Amino acid sequence: MTIKVPAVTINIIPAYQKEQNDEQRILFVGQKIASGTATPGVLYDNLDNANGQDPLFGKTSMLAGMVRAAKAINKVSRMDAIPLSDDGSAAAATGTIAFSGTATANGTIFVTIGSVVNHTYELDCVTTSSTATTIGDALVAAITADTTTTVTAVNTTGSVVLTAINKGLEGNKISLVVSGTVAGITYTNSGMSGGATNPSLTNLFNVIGGIRYQTIVFPSTYTVTSLVSLLNGRFNVDNNILDGIGLISYTDTAANLITMGNAQNTQNFAIHGNKIVSESFYKGSAILELDAVIASEIAAIRALRLTDGADISQYVFSANGNLDNFGGIAISSLPYFNTTFYNLFPMFIGREFTDAEIISLKDAGVFVLGNNRTRTNIIAGEVMTTYKTDAASNEDVSFKYMEYVDTSSNIREYIYNNLKTRFANSRLTNGDVIPNRIMANKQIIAAYLIGLYNDLATIYVLTQAGEDARNFFIQNLSITLDLAAGKITIAMITPIVTQLREINAAMQIAFSTNS
Repeated sequence: MTIKVPAVTINIIPAYQKEQNDEQRILFVGQKIASGTATPGVLYDNLDNANGQDPLFGKTSMLAGMVRAAKAINKVSRMDAIPLSDDGSAAAATGTIAFSGTATANGTIFVTIGSVVNHTYELDCVTTSSTATTIGDALVAAITADTTTTVTAVNTTGSVVLTAINKGLEGNKISLVVSGTVAGITYTNSGMSGGATNPSLTNLFNVIGGIRYQTIVFPSTYTVTSLVSLLNGRFNVDNNILDGIGLISYTDTAANLITMGNAQNTQNFAIHGNKIVSESFYKGSAILELDAVIASEIAAIRALRLTDGADISQYVFSANGNLDNFGGIAISSLPYFNTTFYNLFPMFIGREFTDAEIISLKDAGVFVLGNNRTRTNIIAGEVMTTYKTDAASNEDVSFKYMEYVDTSSNIREYIYNNLKTRFANSRLTNGDVIPNRIMANKQIIAAYLIGLYNDLATIYVLTQAGEDARNFFIQNLSITLDLAAGKITIAMITPIVTQLREINAAMQIAFSTNS
Protein backbone atom coordinates (compact mmCIF):
# COMPACT_ATOMS: atom_id res chain seq x y z
CA MET A 1 0.00 0.00 0.00
CA THR A 2 1.31 3.45 -0.99
CA ILE A 3 1.03 6.24 1.56
CA LYS A 4 -0.34 9.49 0.03
CA VAL A 5 -0.40 12.18 2.69
CA PRO A 6 -1.51 14.86 2.40
CA ALA A 7 -4.16 13.95 -0.18
CA VAL A 8 -4.25 16.49 -3.00
CA THR A 9 -7.01 16.78 -5.61
CA ILE A 10 -6.83 19.41 -8.34
CA ASN A 11 -9.70 19.71 -10.79
CA ILE A 12 -9.19 21.23 -14.22
CA ILE A 13 -12.11 23.50 -15.03
CA PRO A 14 -12.88 24.82 -18.56
CA ALA A 15 -12.05 28.45 -19.25
CA TYR A 16 -14.97 30.83 -19.39
CA GLN A 17 -15.67 32.01 -22.94
CA LYS A 18 -18.26 34.35 -24.35
CA GLU A 19 -21.04 32.73 -26.38
CA GLN A 20 -21.38 33.60 -30.06
CA ASN A 21 -24.55 34.02 -32.07
CA ASP A 22 -26.12 31.12 -33.95
CA GLU A 23 -25.04 30.09 -37.44
CA GLN A 24 -27.08 31.48 -40.31
CA ARG A 25 -29.81 29.27 -41.76
CA ILE A 26 -31.81 29.98 -44.91
CA LEU A 27 -35.08 28.20 -45.71
CA PHE A 28 -36.22 27.95 -49.33
CA VAL A 29 -39.82 27.16 -50.23
CA GLY A 30 -40.67 26.27 -53.82
CA GLN A 31 -41.91 23.68 -56.28
CA LYS A 32 -40.22 20.44 -57.31
CA ILE A 33 -40.95 18.37 -60.41
CA ALA A 34 -42.07 14.77 -60.67
CA SER A 35 -38.58 13.41 -61.38
CA GLY A 36 -37.28 14.83 -58.10
CA THR A 37 -36.95 12.21 -55.39
CA ALA A 38 -37.94 14.51 -52.52
CA THR A 39 -41.24 14.04 -50.72
CA PRO A 40 -43.46 17.12 -50.91
CA GLY A 41 -43.95 18.99 -47.65
CA VAL A 42 -40.93 17.41 -45.93
CA LEU A 43 -38.07 19.53 -44.58
CA TYR A 44 -34.74 18.78 -46.26
CA ASP A 45 -31.98 20.23 -44.13
CA ASN A 46 -28.34 21.08 -44.65
CA LEU A 47 -28.34 20.79 -48.43
CA ASP A 48 -24.87 19.93 -49.71
CA ASN A 49 -22.59 21.92 -52.01
CA ALA A 50 -22.40 19.12 -54.59
CA ASN A 51 -25.66 19.98 -56.40
CA GLY A 52 -27.67 17.64 -54.21
CA GLN A 53 -30.71 19.82 -54.83
CA ASP A 54 -30.88 18.61 -58.44
CA PRO A 55 -31.84 14.96 -57.88
CA LEU A 56 -33.94 15.89 -54.84
CA PHE A 57 -36.13 18.49 -56.50
CA GLY A 58 -35.46 17.93 -60.20
CA LYS A 59 -32.74 19.91 -61.95
CA THR A 60 -35.16 22.07 -63.96
CA SER A 61 -37.47 22.79 -61.03
CA MET A 62 -38.09 26.19 -59.50
CA LEU A 63 -36.73 25.06 -56.12
CA ALA A 64 -33.51 23.57 -57.51
CA GLY A 65 -32.88 26.84 -59.34
CA MET A 66 -33.34 28.84 -56.13
CA VAL A 67 -30.89 26.71 -54.16
CA ARG A 68 -28.42 26.57 -57.04
CA ALA A 69 -28.36 30.39 -57.28
CA ALA A 70 -27.77 30.74 -53.54
CA LYS A 71 -25.04 28.09 -53.49
CA ALA A 72 -23.23 29.86 -56.33
CA ILE A 73 -22.71 32.77 -53.92
CA ASN A 74 -22.61 31.13 -50.51
CA LYS A 75 -21.27 27.66 -49.76
CA VAL A 76 -20.80 28.43 -46.08
CA SER A 77 -24.22 29.06 -44.59
CA ARG A 78 -26.67 26.28 -43.83
CA MET A 79 -29.51 25.96 -46.36
CA ASP A 80 -32.73 23.96 -45.93
CA ALA A 81 -35.73 23.56 -48.22
CA ILE A 82 -39.38 22.54 -48.23
CA PRO A 83 -40.39 21.18 -51.66
CA LEU A 84 -43.96 21.40 -52.91
CA SER A 85 -45.62 19.60 -55.80
CA ASP A 86 -47.58 21.43 -58.45
CA ASP A 87 -51.24 21.65 -57.52
CA GLY A 88 -53.31 18.96 -59.20
CA SER A 89 -55.62 21.53 -60.78
CA ALA A 90 -52.85 23.98 -61.74
CA ALA A 91 -52.20 25.27 -65.24
CA ALA A 92 -48.77 25.93 -66.70
CA ALA A 93 -47.91 29.35 -68.15
CA THR A 94 -47.27 29.39 -71.88
CA GLY A 95 -45.81 31.85 -74.36
CA THR A 96 -45.03 31.95 -78.05
CA ILE A 97 -42.10 33.28 -80.03
CA ALA A 98 -43.04 33.16 -83.71
CA PHE A 99 -40.52 33.56 -86.52
CA SER A 100 -41.45 34.24 -90.14
CA GLY A 101 -39.60 34.73 -93.42
CA THR A 102 -36.28 33.46 -94.79
CA ALA A 103 -32.88 34.98 -94.03
CA THR A 104 -31.44 37.07 -96.85
CA ALA A 105 -28.23 37.89 -94.96
CA ASN A 106 -26.20 36.27 -92.23
CA GLY A 107 -27.04 37.36 -88.69
CA THR A 108 -27.79 36.31 -85.14
CA ILE A 109 -30.96 36.30 -83.05
CA PHE A 110 -30.79 36.08 -79.26
CA VAL A 111 -33.63 34.69 -77.16
CA THR A 112 -33.64 35.09 -73.38
CA ILE A 113 -36.06 33.01 -71.30
CA GLY A 114 -36.16 34.00 -67.65
CA SER A 115 -32.46 34.73 -67.16
CA VAL A 116 -30.04 36.62 -69.38
CA VAL A 117 -27.12 35.00 -67.51
CA ASN A 118 -28.33 31.40 -67.51
CA HIS A 119 -30.88 31.02 -70.28
CA THR A 120 -29.92 33.14 -73.29
CA TYR A 121 -29.86 31.23 -76.58
CA GLU A 122 -27.86 32.36 -79.61
CA LEU A 123 -29.41 31.45 -82.98
CA ASP A 124 -27.08 31.93 -85.96
CA CYS A 125 -28.91 32.55 -89.21
CA VAL A 126 -27.31 31.90 -92.58
CA THR A 127 -28.38 33.38 -95.89
CA THR A 128 -30.78 31.15 -97.94
CA SER A 129 -30.68 28.23 -95.48
CA SER A 130 -32.35 29.79 -92.41
CA THR A 131 -36.12 29.73 -92.63
CA ALA A 132 -38.65 30.40 -89.90
CA THR A 133 -38.92 26.65 -89.37
CA THR A 134 -35.17 26.03 -89.09
CA ILE A 135 -34.78 28.97 -86.69
CA GLY A 136 -37.63 27.60 -84.58
CA ASP A 137 -35.99 24.17 -84.60
CA ALA A 138 -32.68 25.73 -83.52
CA LEU A 139 -34.39 27.45 -80.57
CA VAL A 140 -36.09 24.22 -79.49
CA ALA A 141 -32.78 22.36 -79.72
CA ALA A 142 -30.99 24.99 -77.63
CA ILE A 143 -33.68 24.93 -74.95
CA THR A 144 -33.73 21.12 -74.88
CA ALA A 145 -29.94 21.05 -74.47
CA ASP A 146 -30.14 23.45 -71.50
CA THR A 147 -30.13 21.14 -68.49
CA THR A 148 -31.50 23.83 -66.15
CA THR A 149 -34.12 25.34 -68.46
CA THR A 150 -37.37 26.52 -66.89
CA VAL A 151 -39.53 25.75 -69.97
CA THR A 152 -40.18 23.12 -72.60
CA ALA A 153 -40.47 24.10 -76.25
CA VAL A 154 -42.31 22.84 -79.35
CA ASN A 155 -41.86 24.30 -82.84
CA THR A 156 -44.53 24.35 -85.51
CA THR A 157 -43.28 25.95 -88.77
CA GLY A 158 -41.44 28.70 -86.88
CA SER A 159 -43.95 29.24 -84.09
CA VAL A 160 -42.27 28.08 -80.88
CA VAL A 161 -44.62 27.45 -77.97
CA LEU A 162 -42.94 27.59 -74.57
CA THR A 163 -44.47 25.92 -71.51
CA ALA A 164 -43.30 26.53 -67.95
CA ILE A 165 -41.97 23.34 -66.35
CA ASN A 166 -43.59 24.13 -63.00
CA LYS A 167 -47.30 24.86 -63.12
CA GLY A 168 -48.84 27.82 -61.32
CA LEU A 169 -48.62 31.61 -61.22
CA GLU A 170 -44.84 31.81 -61.02
CA GLY A 171 -44.54 30.82 -64.69
CA ASN A 172 -46.28 34.03 -65.69
CA LYS A 173 -43.25 35.90 -64.36
CA ILE A 174 -40.76 34.19 -66.72
CA SER A 175 -39.35 36.92 -68.98
CA LEU A 176 -39.23 36.48 -72.75
CA VAL A 177 -36.86 38.74 -74.69
CA VAL A 178 -35.88 38.51 -78.35
CA SER A 179 -33.13 40.68 -79.84
CA GLY A 180 -30.96 40.83 -82.93
CA THR A 181 -31.73 41.71 -86.55
CA VAL A 182 -31.56 39.34 -89.51
CA ALA A 183 -32.58 40.57 -92.93
CA GLY A 184 -35.65 38.69 -94.14
CA ILE A 185 -36.64 37.40 -90.67
CA THR A 186 -39.30 38.91 -88.46
CA TYR A 187 -40.53 37.68 -85.10
CA THR A 188 -43.20 38.27 -82.50
CA ASN A 189 -43.17 37.68 -78.74
CA SER A 190 -46.38 37.00 -76.83
CA GLY A 191 -44.86 36.87 -73.33
CA MET A 192 -45.78 34.23 -70.76
CA SER A 193 -49.31 33.96 -69.37
CA GLY A 194 -52.03 31.53 -68.35
CA GLY A 195 -50.27 30.02 -65.34
CA ALA A 196 -52.79 29.41 -62.55
CA THR A 197 -53.17 27.89 -59.08
CA ASN A 198 -50.17 27.66 -56.79
CA PRO A 199 -49.64 24.78 -54.34
CA SER A 200 -51.55 24.79 -51.08
CA LEU A 201 -49.58 26.29 -48.19
CA THR A 202 -51.78 24.88 -45.43
CA ASN A 203 -49.66 23.76 -42.47
CA LEU A 204 -46.56 24.48 -44.56
CA PHE A 205 -44.35 25.43 -41.62
CA ASN A 206 -45.38 22.65 -39.23
CA VAL A 207 -42.31 20.68 -40.30
CA ILE A 208 -39.77 23.26 -39.10
CA GLY A 209 -40.75 22.99 -35.43
CA GLY A 210 -38.52 25.22 -33.33
CA ILE A 211 -35.76 25.64 -35.93
CA ARG A 212 -34.74 29.24 -36.38
CA TYR A 213 -34.29 30.66 -39.88
CA GLN A 214 -32.78 34.12 -40.19
CA THR A 215 -34.05 34.24 -43.79
CA ILE A 216 -36.93 32.47 -45.50
CA VAL A 217 -37.18 32.79 -49.30
CA PHE A 218 -40.60 32.55 -50.94
CA PRO A 219 -41.62 32.51 -54.61
CA SER A 220 -43.03 35.90 -55.55
CA THR A 221 -46.58 34.81 -56.40
CA TYR A 222 -47.22 32.71 -53.29
CA THR A 223 -49.63 34.12 -50.72
CA VAL A 224 -47.39 35.45 -47.95
CA THR A 225 -49.96 35.36 -45.12
CA SER A 226 -48.59 32.19 -43.54
CA LEU A 227 -45.00 33.39 -43.89
CA VAL A 228 -45.64 36.77 -42.29
CA SER A 229 -47.76 35.20 -39.54
CA LEU A 230 -45.01 32.71 -38.72
CA LEU A 231 -42.27 35.35 -38.49
CA ASN A 232 -44.37 37.90 -36.63
CA GLY A 233 -45.06 35.24 -34.01
CA ARG A 234 -41.33 34.55 -33.70
CA PHE A 235 -40.06 38.12 -33.31
CA ASN A 236 -40.40 38.28 -29.52
CA VAL A 237 -40.79 34.93 -27.77
CA ASP A 238 -40.18 33.67 -24.26
CA ASN A 239 -36.89 31.96 -23.47
CA ASN A 240 -35.73 31.65 -27.09
CA ILE A 241 -34.44 33.51 -30.15
CA LEU A 242 -36.45 32.66 -33.28
CA ASP A 243 -36.74 35.88 -35.29
CA GLY A 244 -36.01 36.06 -39.01
CA ILE A 245 -36.99 37.85 -42.21
CA GLY A 246 -39.17 36.59 -45.06
CA LEU A 247 -37.98 37.70 -48.48
CA ILE A 248 -39.55 37.87 -51.93
CA SER A 249 -38.65 39.51 -55.21
CA TYR A 250 -41.63 40.64 -57.31
CA THR A 251 -41.93 42.01 -60.85
CA ASP A 252 -44.66 44.57 -61.46
CA THR A 253 -45.34 48.24 -62.08
CA ALA A 254 -44.20 50.78 -59.50
CA ALA A 255 -47.84 51.52 -58.66
CA ASN A 256 -48.68 47.87 -57.98
CA LEU A 257 -45.50 47.35 -55.96
CA ILE A 258 -46.33 50.40 -53.84
CA THR A 259 -49.76 48.92 -53.16
CA MET A 260 -48.14 45.60 -52.23
CA GLY A 261 -45.68 47.29 -49.88
CA ASN A 262 -48.34 49.39 -48.19
CA ALA A 263 -50.40 46.27 -47.52
CA GLN A 264 -47.65 45.03 -45.17
CA ASN A 265 -46.23 46.63 -42.04
CA THR A 266 -43.74 44.32 -40.40
CA GLN A 267 -40.03 44.22 -39.65
CA ASN A 268 -40.12 40.52 -40.53
CA PHE A 269 -40.91 40.82 -44.24
CA ALA A 270 -39.01 42.44 -47.11
CA ILE A 271 -39.98 42.96 -50.75
CA HIS A 272 -37.55 43.53 -53.59
CA GLY A 273 -39.30 45.32 -56.44
CA ASN A 274 -38.36 44.58 -60.06
CA LYS A 275 -39.83 46.76 -62.80
CA ILE A 276 -42.06 45.07 -65.37
CA VAL A 277 -41.29 45.75 -69.02
CA SER A 278 -43.84 45.26 -71.79
CA GLU A 279 -42.50 46.03 -75.24
CA SER A 280 -42.84 44.31 -78.60
CA PHE A 281 -39.85 42.01 -78.14
CA TYR A 282 -39.18 42.45 -74.41
CA LYS A 283 -41.74 41.16 -71.96
CA GLY A 284 -40.78 40.59 -68.35
CA SER A 285 -38.42 41.92 -65.69
CA ALA A 286 -36.07 44.89 -65.99
CA ILE A 287 -33.45 42.85 -64.13
CA LEU A 288 -33.55 39.86 -66.48
CA GLU A 289 -33.61 37.10 -63.91
CA LEU A 290 -36.27 34.91 -62.32
CA ASP A 291 -37.80 36.60 -59.28
CA ALA A 292 -37.20 33.57 -57.04
CA VAL A 293 -33.53 33.49 -58.09
CA ILE A 294 -33.04 37.18 -57.27
CA ALA A 295 -34.55 36.66 -53.80
CA SER A 296 -32.30 33.63 -53.30
CA GLU A 297 -29.20 35.63 -54.22
CA ILE A 298 -30.15 38.42 -51.80
CA ALA A 299 -30.66 35.83 -49.04
CA ALA A 300 -27.32 34.18 -49.80
CA ILE A 301 -25.40 37.45 -49.53
CA ARG A 302 -27.23 38.42 -46.33
CA ALA A 303 -26.36 35.09 -44.71
CA LEU A 304 -22.75 35.31 -45.88
CA ARG A 305 -22.42 38.80 -44.37
CA LEU A 306 -23.58 37.49 -40.99
CA THR A 307 -21.45 34.32 -41.00
CA ASP A 308 -18.37 34.62 -38.80
CA GLY A 309 -15.16 34.65 -40.84
CA ALA A 310 -16.84 34.35 -44.27
CA ASP A 311 -15.02 36.14 -47.08
CA ILE A 312 -17.28 39.02 -48.14
CA SER A 313 -14.61 41.24 -49.71
CA GLN A 314 -16.27 41.24 -53.12
CA TYR A 315 -19.54 42.53 -51.68
CA VAL A 316 -18.33 45.46 -49.53
CA PHE A 317 -16.28 48.60 -50.06
CA SER A 318 -13.68 47.90 -47.40
CA ALA A 319 -10.81 50.22 -48.33
CA ASN A 320 -11.37 52.14 -45.10
CA GLY A 321 -11.96 49.09 -42.90
CA ASN A 322 -10.01 45.89 -43.46
CA LEU A 323 -11.91 44.01 -40.78
CA ASP A 324 -15.09 44.42 -42.81
CA ASN A 325 -13.71 42.01 -45.43
CA PHE A 326 -14.98 39.17 -43.26
CA GLY A 327 -18.48 38.29 -42.13
CA GLY A 328 -19.86 38.16 -38.63
CA ILE A 329 -22.34 39.95 -36.42
CA ALA A 330 -20.32 43.18 -36.79
CA ILE A 331 -21.54 43.33 -40.40
CA SER A 332 -25.11 43.73 -39.11
CA SER A 333 -24.50 47.47 -38.93
CA LEU A 334 -22.65 47.74 -42.27
CA PRO A 335 -24.82 49.21 -45.04
CA TYR A 336 -26.44 46.90 -47.56
CA PHE A 337 -26.59 49.65 -50.15
CA ASN A 338 -23.91 49.42 -52.88
CA THR A 339 -23.60 45.65 -52.39
CA THR A 340 -22.68 44.24 -55.81
CA PHE A 341 -24.67 41.37 -57.37
CA TYR A 342 -22.19 39.87 -59.82
CA ASN A 343 -24.57 37.12 -60.96
CA LEU A 344 -27.18 39.59 -62.20
CA PHE A 345 -26.86 41.34 -65.56
CA PRO A 346 -27.17 45.16 -65.68
CA MET A 347 -30.50 46.58 -66.80
CA PHE A 348 -30.84 48.05 -70.27
CA ILE A 349 -31.07 51.84 -70.48
CA GLY A 350 -34.56 53.23 -70.04
CA ARG A 351 -35.94 50.21 -68.22
CA GLU A 352 -35.07 51.21 -64.65
CA PHE A 353 -37.42 52.76 -62.12
CA THR A 354 -37.23 56.56 -62.10
CA ASP A 355 -35.78 58.39 -59.10
CA ALA A 356 -39.28 59.53 -58.13
CA GLU A 357 -40.59 55.94 -58.31
CA ILE A 358 -37.72 54.70 -56.14
CA ILE A 359 -38.57 57.27 -53.46
CA SER A 360 -42.24 56.23 -53.52
CA LEU A 361 -41.31 52.55 -53.39
CA LYS A 362 -39.03 53.22 -50.43
CA ASP A 363 -41.86 55.02 -48.61
CA ALA A 364 -44.01 51.92 -49.16
CA GLY A 365 -41.31 49.61 -47.78
CA VAL A 366 -40.14 48.18 -51.12
CA PHE A 367 -36.43 48.16 -51.95
CA VAL A 368 -34.76 48.01 -55.35
CA LEU A 369 -31.56 46.88 -57.00
CA GLY A 370 -30.22 48.97 -59.85
CA ASN A 371 -27.31 49.72 -62.17
CA ASN A 372 -24.16 51.27 -60.79
CA ARG A 373 -23.05 54.60 -62.25
CA THR A 374 -21.06 52.98 -65.05
CA ARG A 375 -23.82 50.46 -65.80
CA THR A 376 -21.39 47.57 -65.39
CA ASN A 377 -23.00 45.86 -62.39
CA ILE A 378 -26.23 45.56 -60.44
CA ILE A 379 -25.95 47.01 -56.93
CA ALA A 380 -28.33 47.33 -54.00
CA GLY A 381 -30.09 50.51 -53.04
CA GLU A 382 -31.27 51.09 -49.48
CA VAL A 383 -32.70 47.78 -48.28
CA MET A 384 -36.00 48.22 -46.50
CA THR A 385 -38.39 46.06 -44.57
CA THR A 386 -42.11 46.75 -44.87
CA TYR A 387 -42.24 48.23 -41.33
CA LYS A 388 -43.52 51.80 -41.40
CA THR A 389 -45.62 52.53 -38.29
CA ASP A 390 -45.91 51.29 -34.73
CA ALA A 391 -48.99 49.60 -33.25
CA ALA A 392 -50.61 53.02 -32.74
CA SER A 393 -50.04 53.91 -36.43
CA ASN A 394 -47.36 56.46 -35.57
CA GLU A 395 -44.54 56.75 -38.10
CA ASP A 396 -41.61 54.77 -36.73
CA VAL A 397 -38.13 54.13 -38.20
CA SER A 398 -37.09 51.56 -35.57
CA PHE A 399 -37.21 48.64 -38.03
CA LYS A 400 -37.48 50.53 -41.32
CA TYR A 401 -34.14 49.33 -42.67
CA MET A 402 -32.89 45.75 -42.73
CA GLU A 403 -29.65 46.89 -41.08
CA TYR A 404 -31.67 48.13 -38.08
CA VAL A 405 -33.35 44.73 -37.79
CA ASP A 406 -30.06 42.86 -38.19
CA THR A 407 -28.34 45.10 -35.64
CA SER A 408 -31.02 44.92 -32.95
CA SER A 409 -31.55 41.19 -33.49
CA ASN A 410 -27.86 40.38 -33.11
CA ILE A 411 -27.53 42.59 -30.02
CA ARG A 412 -30.46 40.78 -28.46
CA GLU A 413 -29.07 37.35 -29.39
CA TYR A 414 -25.59 38.11 -28.04
CA ILE A 415 -26.97 39.29 -24.70
CA TYR A 416 -29.41 36.36 -24.52
CA ASN A 417 -26.78 33.70 -25.25
CA ASN A 418 -24.31 35.08 -22.74
CA LEU A 419 -26.82 35.64 -19.93
CA LYS A 420 -27.88 32.02 -20.42
CA THR A 421 -24.31 30.80 -20.06
CA ARG A 422 -23.05 33.14 -17.35
CA PHE A 423 -25.96 32.58 -14.99
CA ALA A 424 -26.78 28.99 -15.94
CA ASN A 425 -26.47 27.69 -12.37
CA SER A 426 -26.49 30.61 -9.98
CA ARG A 427 -27.77 31.58 -6.56
CA LEU A 428 -29.54 34.93 -6.31
CA THR A 429 -29.08 37.38 -3.46
CA ASN A 430 -29.78 40.98 -2.51
CA GLY A 431 -26.68 40.89 -0.33
CA ASP A 432 -23.02 40.40 -1.05
CA VAL A 433 -21.74 37.49 -3.08
CA ILE A 434 -19.35 35.07 -1.36
CA PRO A 435 -16.04 34.50 -3.11
CA ASN A 436 -15.69 31.21 -4.99
CA ARG A 437 -19.41 30.55 -4.80
CA ILE A 438 -21.80 30.58 -7.75
CA MET A 439 -23.85 33.63 -6.87
CA ALA A 440 -25.35 36.71 -8.45
CA ASN A 441 -26.70 40.01 -7.17
CA LYS A 442 -27.74 43.25 -8.82
CA GLN A 443 -24.18 44.56 -8.96
CA ILE A 444 -22.80 41.40 -10.56
CA ILE A 445 -25.56 41.35 -13.17
CA ALA A 446 -25.14 45.06 -13.96
CA ALA A 447 -21.37 44.72 -14.33
CA TYR A 448 -21.82 41.75 -16.65
CA LEU A 449 -24.34 43.59 -18.86
CA ILE A 450 -22.03 46.61 -19.06
CA GLY A 451 -19.26 44.24 -20.16
CA LEU A 452 -21.50 42.82 -22.87
CA TYR A 453 -22.38 46.34 -24.00
CA ASN A 454 -18.68 47.13 -24.27
CA ASP A 455 -18.16 44.01 -26.41
CA LEU A 456 -20.99 45.06 -28.69
CA ALA A 457 -19.54 48.55 -29.00
CA THR A 458 -15.83 47.90 -29.39
CA ILE A 459 -15.61 44.41 -30.95
CA TYR A 460 -18.84 44.13 -32.91
CA VAL A 461 -19.61 47.84 -33.64
CA LEU A 462 -23.34 47.32 -33.12
CA THR A 463 -23.77 49.72 -30.17
CA GLN A 464 -22.24 53.16 -29.88
CA ALA A 465 -18.78 53.34 -28.32
CA GLY A 466 -17.25 55.93 -26.02
CA GLU A 467 -17.76 57.20 -22.50
CA ASP A 468 -20.94 59.16 -23.25
CA ALA A 469 -22.64 56.15 -24.86
CA ARG A 470 -21.50 53.82 -22.10
CA ASN A 471 -22.78 56.21 -19.42
CA PHE A 472 -26.09 56.49 -21.29
CA PHE A 473 -26.44 52.71 -21.22
CA ILE A 474 -25.58 52.57 -17.49
CA GLN A 475 -27.98 55.38 -16.60
CA ASN A 476 -30.82 53.64 -18.45
CA LEU A 477 -30.10 50.18 -17.05
CA SER A 478 -32.65 49.02 -14.49
CA ILE A 479 -32.41 45.68 -12.66
CA THR A 480 -35.05 44.37 -10.25
CA LEU A 481 -34.68 41.18 -8.22
CA ASP A 482 -37.52 39.02 -6.93
CA LEU A 483 -35.89 36.45 -4.66
CA ALA A 484 -39.13 34.64 -3.88
CA ALA A 485 -39.70 33.92 -7.57
CA GLY A 486 -36.01 33.65 -8.40
CA LYS A 487 -36.61 36.26 -11.08
CA ILE A 488 -34.57 39.13 -12.48
CA THR A 489 -36.25 41.87 -14.52
CA ILE A 490 -33.98 43.99 -16.68
CA ALA A 491 -34.79 47.13 -18.66
CA MET A 492 -32.14 48.72 -20.85
CA ILE A 493 -31.71 51.12 -23.74
CA THR A 494 -28.99 50.27 -26.24
CA PRO A 495 -27.92 53.12 -28.56
CA ILE A 496 -27.18 51.38 -31.87
CA VAL A 497 -24.85 52.20 -34.73
CA THR A 498 -26.68 53.21 -37.94
CA GLN A 499 -25.59 53.88 -41.53
CA LEU A 500 -24.44 57.02 -43.34
CA ARG A 501 -27.24 57.45 -45.87
CA GLU A 502 -27.04 61.08 -46.94
CA ILE A 503 -24.50 63.91 -47.14
CA ASN A 504 -25.67 67.51 -47.56
CA ALA A 505 -23.15 70.27 -48.21
CA ALA A 506 -23.27 73.91 -49.25
CA MET A 507 -20.51 75.23 -51.49
CA GLN A 508 -20.12 78.94 -52.00
CA ILE A 509 -17.96 80.16 -54.87
CA ALA A 510 -15.48 83.02 -54.57
CA PHE A 511 -13.83 85.23 -57.20
CA SER A 512 -10.96 86.37 -55.05
CA THR A 513 -8.85 85.02 -52.20
CA ASN A 514 -7.93 88.53 -51.00
CA SER A 515 -10.98 89.16 -48.81
